Amino acid sequence: MKWADHPWQRAPFETQTFVDHSFGPPEVPFSFSDQSPEPGPEPSEFHTTTHPHPSYLAKADQATCEQMLEGFLDGNNWGVEDARDFTRRLRIDLHREPRYSRQIFERLLARSDPDLTEAIEFLDDPFLNTRGSGNYAAAVEIFVRTKTKRGKRTAVLNAINRALELGLISTDEICLIITALPNIIVEGNKTLGSWDHKALLKHYRAMWKAIGCCNILGYHDLDRSIVDAWLGELLRIRSFRFAEELIIETHDADRHSQWPSALVQVWLESMDVDSETNLPFPDKIFSQLDVDSAADCVIRVTESLASSSTDRVSRNQLLERWRDCLADAEVISTVAKSQVWFDFPLPCVQSQTKHAPLSHSTQRQIILRLWLLRTLGRSTGPMYNQSARATDQPIYSLLNLYQTVIQDTSGTFYPNFMREIHDLDLPYNSLLLLALNKKGKSSITRTTRKTLEQLETSQLSLAEVWTNPSIYKGIQKLFHTTFDEMFHRMDLTSPDTVEEILNVVRSGDSKNIWPILRLLNNNIPFKVSLHKAWQPIPHPDEKVLVRYHPAPRDSRCPDPHAAVDLINQLAVALSCCKHLTPCQSFHMVHWLYGYLRRHGGPVDPEFVRAMYHAGVVRYRRDGRRISATQYEYIRWIVGKFESSEVIEELTALPQIGESRVGRQ
Repeated sequence: MKWADHPWQRAPFETQTFVDHSFGPPEVPFSFSDQSPEPGPEPSEFHTTTHPHPSYLAKADQATCEQMLEGFLDGNNWGVEDARDFTRRLRIDLHREPRYSRQIFERLLARSDPDLTEAIEFLDDPFLNTRGSGNYAAAVEIFVRTKTKRGKRTAVLNAINRALELGLISTDEICLIITALPNIIVEGNKTLGSWDHKALLKHYRAMWKAIGCCNILGYHDLDRSIVDAWLGELLRIRSFRFAEELIIETHDADRHSQWPSALVQVWLESMDVDSETNLPFPDKIFSQLDVDSAADCVIRVTESLASSSTDRVSRNQLLERWRDCLADAEVISTVAKSQVWFDFPLPCVQSQTKHAPLSHSTQRQIILRLWLLRTLGRSTGPMYNQSARATDQPIYSLLNLYQTVIQDTSGTFYPNFMREIHDLDLPYNSLLLLALNKKGKSSITRTTRKTLEQLETSQLSLAEVWTNPSIYKGIQKLFHTTFDEMFHRMDLTSPDTVEEILNVVRSGDSKNIWPILRLLNNNIPFKVSLHKAWQPIPHPDEKVLVRYHPAPRDSRCPDPHAAVDLINQLAVALSCCKHLTPCQSFHMVHWLYGYLRRHGGPVDPEFVRAMYHAGVVRYRRDGRRISATQYEYIRWIVGKFESSEVIEELTALPQIGESRVGRQ
């Protein structure tokens, strides 16, 4: 096209509208500059006299121009070219006054144009459609207000895409267009976002491609408001592949974005509805983002799922699904090297990366990250393989940090660790076993492994553990503070507790009775009270005015005489228990004897008679042989605490080591 034939260089049109709005002699030409020049001498080739006529347009103030433009737009017999020429005559700089461009376009849209031909022509005109006027967003608003044909909508949106390729649309206007597209009316009262996701995605794809072809505005130049609005719409319509591409292309390593974690979380939630999604999870998004962003993503997702307000079943299903996805990941070795794992709101932890903690305490954040690293470690091979993993170092550091946070100085690490795991209610991931392994214990028995698994999954309580000697022995050192506290809280001298203990001894076997003996051995206040029983209780006839042991009686200060009385009753019950063999009965009574002597408690005659019954009488009744050493030992003990008459009565039988059947 020749320069003289360009629409901008055409001669002024000769129409009735032009005649009505002419402001000077027709023989006086006017400048075609799109600037607003100051009144001055015209170029020499346009001079018709030595004294140029002053331009009437130059004298018109802004109000007059607005009135003239309004009068022109009130007419119906004008088109895009007419509007262009008229604004030139008024010398309105549309680039400096974009509101006039919007005014012209709105009048153009209000006119009856079934094909929107003039509107599209206006949008493609860089002189009339100036940047910042908002005409592109206004064009989309037409489809939001009224239903239009698909062809008209596509033509306007294609014009928008052409402008995007040229970088003519401002970022604010792009954001308005993105949010307006889903609200376009397509069928009845239904919108594009609710009725035709494929068409909406097609329009979004076309816009995205146009921005990618632009040499002025690239993907990394998009404002955060545009990215946020766009990703919000894409996640709403479950376009995971496009959302992933947008996140990767607009990613800024210097800023931590919430969108990677939001994308993964929506993807996990969508699995309840559709087992197959378009998101190639999770390797691509992890490999394309930088290490810190990838680590921040998995941490955010885990913390968000753990603090979800949904019901427990749905929440755990999401966490298990998330765990399975991470276990299949292949690029975790680099993610584990990130310093984001140690980014906590603690004065003792310094980090250059800002991470907004969710509604979890520091201890729980550490446990969640240990749960994550444990899962990520599974992707490198089976857990029974003890070879070094990329996740080992952050796990060591987090365990040490946890110990520092809880100020563990008295062996409270494992009880506190298990309590936080239970409070978080996480799917099983062998965290207790992990802590035990990393804290230096390499050889762990199968029974201990199973016990730790049952404790972590709440299938077993510590109150049940101490009743089983085989499993209690394996973890007693790990949870000794909890066991001690549990034992100390029990008042063994209360009547109800005494009755319950005696019932267990009378009706139970050795497996039921040994936990009671361990309970006695671990109850420090009970052991301390035994030596105080040497002080006799004053007889009422003595009329003693001083109260006996004025301290209140509870689990921390049991009654010494009630404690000794419990030992005596236990000895009697053990010696007569039908579910115990004579050997078992004697062994347990002898254990009680050593217990009394070690802790300075008095041995009453009632106790030694129970020992004699268990070690001598029951042996004879069952026809068992009593060793001479055992018999002499029992006689020696009886002689220490019984009178000579009792000893003679007990030793009257001359046969030793024979059964009653043999004597008969």
